[in-house]
Amino acid sequence: MSKYDMCEAMYAQSHGAIVARRRSMVTPVAIVLMGVALLAINVLAVDSSVENANLKSAIVLFGAVLVVVGVIYALVRRSGAPFLVADGCFLNKKELKFYKERSSEVRDLVKRGDFTTLQTLPEDGVSAVTVVMYTSPRSSFTVAQVFEYEEMEMRPTSDLVMKA
Repeated sequence: MSKYDMCEAMYAQSHGAIVARRRSMVTPVAIVLMGVALLAINVLAVDSSVENANLKSAIVLFGAVLVVVGVIYALVRRSGAPFLVADGCFLNKKELKFYKERSSEVRDLVKRGDFTTLQTLPEDGVSAVTVVMYTSPRSSFTVAQVFEYEEMEMRPTSDLVMKA
């Protein structure tokens, strides 16, 4: 199950408490405008002497990088992110990774909604069992689901658990 499917399940099960909203496009547009401004400065700089060639090349490089980064950033921001209506904020995503042997313990903690104990468990470098959590920065609202790596993909092994 992908992040998209988990988000769709959150939207459906929350009955309007969690909705998909787009993040602000102000920052990506500002980055693109700075890049375009640098490229315009380069075009308007008439002096093309040998001493200024490196400066002009650097301005073109930085301007082009800013434009590309801004466009990519804007494309990423076009997709909807989980937004908790009650708190008026976007949910933060966190992934906890554990060994396969801890699968039942992790599933049990998620099923009980004991997210504080779950977050205190030492994480392992292997993502055989992954807990995907969405938390509110303003309250204790948490949504979590356990995924296990089986047959070349991550499959859900628990139901979606919401705790306010």
